[in-house]
Amino acid sequence: MLDSISKTSIKLLLAEPFYGHFMMGLPKEISTQTETAAVALMNRQNIKLIVNADFWSTLSEEHRYGLIKHEMLHIVLKHLFIMKNYSNKTLFNIAADLVVNQYIATAQLPTGGIVLDNFAYLEPMYGITLEKDKDVGYYYRQLDKTMKQNPKMTFEAAVSKLETTGKDGHPQLRIKELIDGQNEALQRHKFWEEFEKMSEGERKIAEYQANRIIKQTAERVKHKYKNYGNLPAGLAEKLAEILKGMEPKFNWRRVLRLFASTSNSSYIKNTIRRPSRRYGTVPGIKIKRRNRLLIAIDTSGSIQQEELIEFFSEIYFIWRQGAEIQIVECDTHIHKTYNYKGTPPVEIHGRGGTSFEAPMIYGNQEYRPDALIYFTDGYAPAPTNLPRFPVLWIISSNGIKTEDKIWDELPGKKLKIA
Repeated sequence: MLDSISKTSIKLLLAEPFYGHFMMGLPKEISTQTETAAVALMNRQNIKLIVNADFWSTLSEEHRYGLIKHEMLHIVLKHLFIMKNYSNKTLFNIAADLVVNQYIATAQLPTGGIVLDNFAYLEPMYGITLEKDKDVGYYYRQLDKTMKQNPKMTFEAAVSKLETTGKDGHPQLRIKELIDGQNEALQRHKFWEEFEKMSEGERKIAEYQANRIIKQTAERVKHKYKNYGNLPAGLAEKLAEILKGMEPKFNWRRVLRLFASTSNSSYIKNTIRRPSRRYGTVPGIKIKRRNRLLIAIDTSGSIQQEELIEFFSEIYFIWRQGAEIQIVECDTHIHKTYNYKGTPPVEIHGRGGTSFEAPMIYGNQEYRPDALIYFTDGYAPAPTNLPRFPVLWIISSNGIKTEDKIWDELPGKKLKIA
């Protein structure tokens, strides 16, 4: 079964690389929890794809291909996270499917797939047209209008008019019957209710994890292909907007260059691009420089879940600059140390009071970094153990202000997340 899913992933990878790479980075599970396929929560902080083996076996290769694209698009376009903003959940589900199915070929959509042509009768009946390439909010509002209006003609008359003008390419679907009924396509959204029950902090963690997969996929694909690997122009533009919203708060390349350029590690790297100047042999060698950073994360009780997400979002971009990073989680003392490899930890240790002393002592006596970056809200006395290395304080958006006394007392440079 997983081999069959992998085969579909490979087809996507070759034809539409963005979907293929995204699929490869997403956890997958064969399960009878669903009668079809769906995206669901895993460990209350990750998103997984679950597939019913019997259902998968009934699908043609084209329909498997379209199904995977459909589920991936719901994640990329954040439908699972914005559903909470809409009161009529079924109407939202219809609107969400209208968005994603525009990016899937008709031949790839399984029976019952909801498309714009299903609602062509809205124009003669209500004077409402569903335009192409709009977001989920637009379709939700347009469909909601029809629920509050008296039709200009009967459903049968509207459909008949479409048939005589040749506009009807798909079966017409009554919105009320969709809401009251058991449409198979909408049943795939039943696990979205889990996201409704999450706390705001849990939801933000899950969204952060999804953002990480989206960004890593986009970076990988954009490096190798133009236009995110054959994505339609409209979707590529939406993806660019999403990625823009994930940009770091600081230009870490510039910050690290100015902050720690005088104190970094050097190492030798072999290269076949340039012969050795002394011996004229290949490979040659070149000197590379790498920041060896100690990053302290304030995990005290005053730090909110949203602030931890802010911290790890920025740490990812520091790591992308090629820095060698060791993380220390600390409140009044250090609870855990580990090397950062691009992914956040499953859980955070601490939640007590706040003291800035322990990372200073650890850096001075044990790790001896090129520099220390301390992520905190700043609500603690300045450390008495002065560091023997440069220190950069990253103050959370909810943390101390530049006019507060402690701001000037903290040793080193300070930046505040806007």
